[in-house]
Amino acid sequence: MRMLRTRRVQVRIGLASCAALGLLAAALPVPPAMAASPSVPAAPAGPLDADDGAVTAADPFSAYTRFNIPADDGTRDRTIEDELVRLADGAPAGGYIRGLMYSWSSPVVAEALKRAQARGVIVRIVLDETGGGVNTGADNAAMTVLNSANLDDLVICGKTSSTVSGSTACIGNKSNSINHNKVFTFSTSGTMKRVVFVSSQNLTFSQNNLFNSALVVHEDYELYDHFTAYFNDMRAQRKNNDYFNAANGYYKSPTTDVTVYHSPRADSDTLANRLAEVNAYASGCSVDVAHAQFTDARPQVASELRRIGRMGCRVRVVYGTMGATAYATLNGQPNVSLKKYHDAEASNVDGRVVTLHSKNIIIRGTFAGVAGRSVVFTGSHNVTDPALTDHDETLMKIEHPTVWNDFHNNFETLWSRAKCVNPDNGSCTT
Repeated sequence: MRMLRTRRVQVRIGLASCAALGLLAAALPVPPAMAASPSVPAAPAGPLDADDGAVTAADPFSAYTRFNIPADDGTRDRTIEDELVRLADGAPAGGYIRGLMYSWSSPVVAEALKRAQARGVIVRIVLDETGGGVNTGADNAAMTVLNSANLDDLVICGKTSSTVSGSTACIGNKSNSINHNKVFTFSTSGTMKRVVFVSSQNLTFSQNNLFNSALVVHEDYELYDHFTAYFNDMRAQRKNNDYFNAANGYYKSPTTDVTVYHSPRADSDTLANRLAEVNAYASGCSVDVAHAQFTDARPQVASELRRIGRMGCRVRVVYGTMGATAYATLNGQPNVSLKKYHDAEASNVDGRVVTLHSKNIIIRGTFAGVAGRSVVFTGSHNVTDPALTDHDETLMKIEHPTVWNDFHNNFETLWSRAKCVNPDNGSCTT
């Protein structure tokens, strides 16, 4: 018999301490000669060795990844979209599919969900009201399919009497709140049970010419149950501008230790708190950041990355856009390297821009006082203020050798391909 779901209680004092460390790091003066100081250990050069024990150890639980890697010329990669179709097509009659999505215009996944509903799968979808204007477009093929699919439930958030003006979110309730999630769960798909799919990808056509990532965890019944509870809060539009501190805002699976952090959050910076746990130098330590948006509104995140670089760990950040203050905090710091990725070559297919839409942090080294850890943070959470305080978001932490290696290799591809050509804002730094 499967054990009843258990829920670990978050130690709020520990999070507060992490936040305090982040603030302290941000306040430290920057010695002008720091970059040349012999006291700063040299960061490792080049890619990490993918053959060491941490990467090749037996995987502790069932998880895998999918990545969109578009061609240099903008030819689209539909790997993530195809995986969702495969999962939906594998769902049996009587099973459940639940989905949370921000913007949706490509009909491919919608058609797979329509097929699933027709063969007896219970399909429930919760959408942002407008998806940045995409969901309300008169020519939106995906919405046409979803509206005609006779789904068990199709909820468009942002229309309740308790929703503040300007909000299109389900839980966040500020004038700019959105449901920014990209989450699906499947009670069964093929031979897999209790499948949780968390991605950076919206279901629009242009997302396939952007780098995106998806993480799939299955056979973890407790994690699946958490996402069912979260989905039900979203579906019921239970407004809460500090949802992180509500019953379902934070979750750590007792089965896999996969940890989930939802937004909005009012009391602290989730990403800065986690980076504060990279708290000791070890040979080969590294933090790789692949984020579409890195704004000035999250100064603690930039300060923590600077601190980690000064400590001697290699820090690399590839980004789509970055605030000028965040850039100044990181540029030229010991062991820190930055690359902007915005490829708008005139020869690209149909004038497409190739860049990253990923939201990944890949850590190797001492984490939370334990040496030799390999940690990935991924999901929908950008390094922006609204992602933390206003929007409905999902961030996941996972420690899994193959998953870490996949994200590491994907980052190496991003790092090697990143270039800045014809940036929209005219800058190849911010």
